[in-house]
Amino acid sequence: MSMGSGLAHLGGYPFEVRYSDGSLVRAQAAADVAADAYVYFSRLFSGVEPDIAVIVADESDWKSRQPYGLPFFDDDDGQIRPGIVVMPAGSGDFWIAMGQDLHEASPRGYTRLLATYPDGAGGLDLQPFFDLVTIHELGHAFEMLGDLRLPTFWLGEIFANLALHAFVATRKAESLNTLEVLSSVGAQSPRLGARMRAEGYSTLEELEAHYTGGDDPMSPLNYVWYQYRWQRLAAKAFDSDGEDGLVRLWDCFHATDRLNSGEVTAASLAALLGTEVSKTLGRAVRDWR
Repeated sequence: MSMGSGLAHLGGYPFEVRYSDGSLVRAQAAADVAADAYVYFSRLFSGVEPDIAVIVADESDWKSRQPYGLPFFDDDDGQIRPGIVVMPAGSGDFWIAMGQDLHEASPRGYTRLLATYPDGAGGLDLQPFFDLVTIHELGHAFEMLGDLRLPTFWLGEIFANLALHAFVATRKAESLNTLEVLSSVGAQSPRLGARMRAEGYSTLEELEAHYTGGDDPMSPLNYVWYQYRWQRLAAKAFDSDGEDGLVRLWDCFHATDRLNSGEVTAASLAALLGTEVSKTLGRAVRDWR
């Protein structure tokens, strides 16, 4: 049975919404923000309206190689729609591991996290942040179903983070702090960065080789560390280029293969991005370590 097919249905949105028992409130929150972003992205991205389902699943209904709690987009054959945006219904071991990772790596930063994402009992609740990650996964829906031909996995992640930041900054500015604090703490921790470089993967080439499978796949927490850095890059690129940079990225790769497969390297993409999309983005890819 494909994911979401046996779950309850929530109507009234420009896409299908399914949710696990007891998850109606979370499903409404995810669907509401996704609906606003859906209209916003369609306006920016050539009028594309991807055929998707937003699925809010609890741990018992979670079907993925991703750990429960790590949202994802899937456009494999056999889904209930050509694309599905899958969000967790609540916390789990993975969110707890993220918090513990940052507590160990950045005790002072963790204090900032507790102030931004309090659970009301002295602990950490990352739910408000992950509600916004729905927009990131929706960005992947526009990418994958809208014929955006990004030549690397990591450039797709940068695109989704740019889309997320642009929407929050322009349409949901009251949530900008919720979006930014977690990635700021994660990306600015020297101890966490040193550990990932020593024990995991850190370059764009390593991500391309090890995230999607193959030999020695990276850990989910290693992947999240990349996401912290990409979110900070998205904020920096938006500050310098605004929505125009995101639209230029879409226009540069929409329905066209800009580079032959043999020409796709971080260096070649840095040059192309710096010339046609954003000098800030081009420099960041060129200097990524």
